[in-house]
Amino acid sequence: MTDKDNPRRLWTDDEDPVERAKRTSPAMQGNQSTSGSSSAARSSRNESSASSSASTSNSSSSGSSSSSAAAKQSGDSSKKSSTEKTSANETANRGEKHSDNSSTEAAQESNQTKRQGQPEKEQESSKGRGWKLFEDILLWVAWVAMVGFNGYAEVYHFNGTTVGGLARKVDLWIMPAGYVFAIWGVIYIALAIWLFRFCLAGPSRKRLGFLPFTLSGLLFVATCCLNIAWLALWHMERNFWALVIILILTVLTWMLYALVRRDATKAGTPTAAKALDWIPLSIYASWLSVATLVNAGYMVVAGHKVGSAVQGFATIIVVGALLAVAYLMNRHGKDWVFGLVVIWACLGIGIRIFSFAAAMGVLVIALTAVGAFLVYFPWNKFRVVRR
Repeated sequence: MTDKDNPRRLWTDDEDPVERAKRTSPAMQGNQSTSGSSSAARSSRNESSASSSASTSNSSSSGSSSSSAAAKQSGDSSKKSSTEKTSANETANRGEKHSDNSSTEAAQESNQTKRQGQPEKEQESSKGRGWKLFEDILLWVAWVAMVGFNGYAEVYHFNGTTVGGLARKVDLWIMPAGYVFAIWGVIYIALAIWLFRFCLAGPSRKRLGFLPFTLSGLLFVATCCLNIAWLALWHMERNFWALVIILILTVLTWMLYALVRRDATKAGTPTAAKALDWIPLSIYASWLSVATLVNAGYMVVAGHKVGSAVQGFATIIVVGALLAVAYLMNRHGKDWVFGLVVIWACLGIGIRIFSFAAAMGVLVIALTAVGAFLVYFPWNKFRVVRR
């Protein structure tokens, strides 16, 4: 094997011996090793830098891709929200339009119903005026018939007699004096005033079912008819049936009084109107209560012989009972009219008794005076104080 074929040979035959000596010197070999190591380090640095750049590029690319994805998601969400908002706005606008349309339709329908309801209301009001007019006419006809028959019976002596003539046939102590019966004129005038008030704007003008009048009107017509029947039976001296009729008449009159008095106490009614509503009926019912007692006593005395002592005792009881009821009516019922009618009747009884029994007459008049004082004494202002 020759030097030429040796791979470790550091020179060639043609090379200059000087150059060869420099190259083969130990210093040159050290430089070559350091240069090799530095080149290796440089290469390794280049590789590391390349790898880092690659990683940064990858990271940046991944970050950019993630950011782009987030941006896409945010864009998609914003688009969705915007689409949702637009859809909500559209539905709201549609709802508003629909509500506007419905409100306009409802307004149109209400206007149509109002237009259609106007003639119906006019018809109902005309019907209401129709039955009220019928009731008014019926009430006035009943009143005229009652007053006319009473006048005819007294002036033309129905059945050949009068009320005063019949009263003088029986010696009844509780029968008032003749002038007391003039209260019937006051009653008829008061009932006429009540009718004016009732027909114009009176209480209880509510139709009674399908009938063309009210309950108050029906009761008033019934009282007028019963008044005529009682007066006819009285003139015909049918005492029992006259008592039955006047008893029913008194009950119905008090029912009418209670009905009207209840409606007259409603709020908003003026005081004068309230007075016109119940005072005439109170006068009528109060006097009918006295007349019922007189009629009952008349029937008993006409059929049986009753002594003066019994009649005197019965007179005191009747006067005392009437005054007690008057006290209760004024104190608890706020009806001061009943007491006036009772006092008027009791004074008439005492004056008539005084004409044939002075002591008993004075007693009845004194009892009436004490009763009047107790009835109208202002008990609310004076109270007994216990010490």
